[in-house]
Order: sequence, then structure tokens, then C-alpha cells
Amino acid sequence: MINFLEAFFTSPVMMGALFPALLIAVVTSSMSMMVLAHRLSFLTVGVSHASLAGLGIAVTLSLPLLPTAAVTAVAVALLLALMPSRQGINEDAGTGVLFAGSMALGVMLISNANSYEVDLFGLLFGNILTVSEQDTTWITWGSVFVLLALLIWAKSWWSMAFDMITAKASGIATSRLRLVLYGVIGLTVVMCVKLAGIVLTTGLMVLPAACAWFWGRSMFSLWALSLTFSIIGTLGGLMWSYQYDLPSGASIIAMLCLLFIASWLISWLKHHVFEVSHDF
Repeated sequence: MINFLEAFFTSPVMMGALFPALLIAVVTSSMSMMVLAHRLSFLTVGVSHASLAGLGIAVTLSLPLLPTAAVTAVAVALLLALMPSRQGINEDAGTGVLFAGSMALGVMLISNANSYEVDLFGLLFGNILTVSEQDTTWITWGSVFVLLALLIWAKSWWSMAFDMITAKASGIATSRLRLVLYGVIGLTVVMCVKLAGIVLTTGLMVLPAACAWFWGRSMFSLWALSLTFSIIGTLGGLMWSYQYDLPSGASIIAMLCLLFIASWLISWLKHHVFEVSHDF
């Protein structure tokens, strides 16, 4: 075990991936609480898949991948935030429409690109091991923006999640902050593409808080637990990937799923076995 840890932490490839991976873990675990509280899991699916259009545009026009995808994802997220006010269509239907249309556009654009210009497997399933210095810089600045947004508006978003009417009556600009929340989620989703890819990004945006939800009660305790689960899942997944030569993104999501199953099982045992035994 000691030899494995020494090899892992001295590997130049893993050390190059560790900082951006942990930074993404911090950001996604923090936003994960808001995604679950506002019931926006399907939004992360739609926005992550819609970001393929931005990646296709970036490949076609030789633009930076992540910033171009971020602009597309934020635009799609804002459109989804506005769409429920349109008569005759709800948010779920809007997500499906934009998800399918953007994905189709991205596939068409990428299909015309040179196979050497785009790593399709990496885009779909992530590969943090190939992160470039430019990617790391972009992820760092994106993380700073998301964490600042959380620092400023987290309490308001939390209030809106559980009682929109009271939040509005207390003076919170709910319509404006809802748009900001959707935009920040869109930005966060794109930051995950390098780690988990378009297909698996939703796992990073949902699983940390889903694990914490079994144990936390307050916003702070949920955040601390979500952060802990996210870091454990990311580190464990990267080590799993290193040991058995597995895709890093899939390994991280699988590790988070195992943590969720363990949390659910322990919680179930606590409530249905130990409490029953105390009654006797």
C-alpha cells in the first residue's frame, strides 16, 4: 500500500491532474447542494449534453474548447430558466428540446472535424489526465467565479429552494437570482467536462450532495459532508484508475456511486435495525 501511494503521488501525470480534479471536486460538491435542493438534476443532464454544441463550434472555428463550451452551456441554461414563463411548454420539455437540438448540432460539427483534432472519447467520458496548462488556468478562474457566487448568494438560493413565496416576501430578488443560479450551474457543468465528460458530468453534480443528504441537516453541514464525499470520491477514483488503468472519469463516478450506496445502506440500517433494537 505504501509503495502504491508513493508511486501515485510521484507520478507526474497524476500530479498534473490532481490539482484541477480536486478543484472541480470542491466546486461541484458545493453546487451539488443547490442542484438537489432546487430539483435541477435533469437540468445538469440537458446542459452537459447541450455543451457538445459549444465544443463542436470550438473545433470547427479553432476556438478554445472549454470557454466556448461554457458560453454555450450558460446560454442554454439561461434559456431554460426563461422557458417556463412561455405559454405551452414547461422546463422538462424545454430541456429535452434544447438537449436534443444542441447535441445534434454538436455531433454534426464534430463529425466534420479531423479525428486528430478532437478526442471524442475524452469529450464524452472525460480524461483529466490530459488536462493542459490552459485548461487548468480556465478551471481555476471558473472555480473562483462559482465559489464567489456561492459565497454571495448561497443563503438566498437556499431560502428560495424551500419556500419561494417567503423568500420573495423577504425582499430576495427571486427571478433575477434564479437566472444567476441557472447560469452558474451551466458554468459548473462545463468545468466538469474535462474530468467526467459530457455523459458522466451529472454524477459529479448530484452524487456528493445525495450522499450528504442522508446525514446533514443544515446548509453548512450538508456542504461540509458533500465536500468530504466529493474529495474522497475523486481521490479514490483517481487511485482506482491509476491502479487498474481505467478511465479516470468513470472511476470517480463509480467511486461516488459506491459512497452513495454505502451511505444509503448505513442510514437504512440505522433507522430500521438499530432503532428497532433500542425499542426492545
